[in-house]
Amino acid sequence: MMDRAGSLLDSPLGRYARILEALAASRGGMTLTQIADTVRLQPGTAHRLINSLCAVGFAEKDTDQRTYALGSRMVRLCHLAVTPPSIITMARPVLHELVRTHGETSYLAKLSGTVVESVAMDVPQGGDKAYVQPGRTMPFHAAASAKAIFAFQDPELIDQALAGPRTNYTVDTKVEDSEIRAELDLVHAEGFAVCDNELDPGVLSYAAPVPLQDGSIIYAIGISGLSERLRLRPREEVRESLLNASKILSRLLG
Repeated sequence: MMDRAGSLLDSPLGRYARILEALAASRGGMTLTQIADTVRLQPGTAHRLINSLCAVGFAEKDTDQRTYALGSRMVRLCHLAVTPPSIITMARPVLHELVRTHGETSYLAKLSGTVVESVAMDVPQGGDKAYVQPGRTMPFHAAASAKAIFAFQDPELIDQALAGPRTNYTVDTKVEDSEIRAELDLVHAEGFAVCDNELDPGVLSYAAPVPLQDGSIIYAIGISGLSERLRLRPREEVRESLLNASKILSRLLG
């Protein structure tokens, strides 16, 4: 008699899971025949299941190559659930180049559920510097990286964030709903966010969103430094640098 685990694997949900696991392990996509052989299903059954996965964005078909791969919706779910070491590894040279260019701390932040956290950082050698330690929570109403991410989220998530308490970190922190919404609209329009003495006194930060392959935003890349020093650099110069870094990282994320 088939045990419970074996029964679950052969259930409709188990078959979907086996197909997704096969697609996740495949670098170049899989043909329908390869999927059927790998998960040991009849071609007709595999075709029906893979079409259902495509319909909800968990799989995607390359019509030119006649292959299937994980869909953008599934990729986004994976990113939301965990930050793989490979993401941080891919980000390191991009962060290092920002440090080399600007001489300030660079960092990568990520949306985890309803909270934005720093996940990677690179710092210049010597001198006074700002730190954005991995694991630090970046408040959506004050931190540049959190603004860059929240500006592109669904209204429901923004409403949920606004319903919670907001800390007034400095005299420049925006805490009123109208002010925060107006700034998020501006960030959405410009694709660039600023935190000027709003989180850490005397610290200026800039950030840009990093789109995934479906255009959704759960990452932001930024730089942070002492206001008196970073303010000497033209803001447009920093903006172009961050937008370029965002494009490079976006391509690496696939």
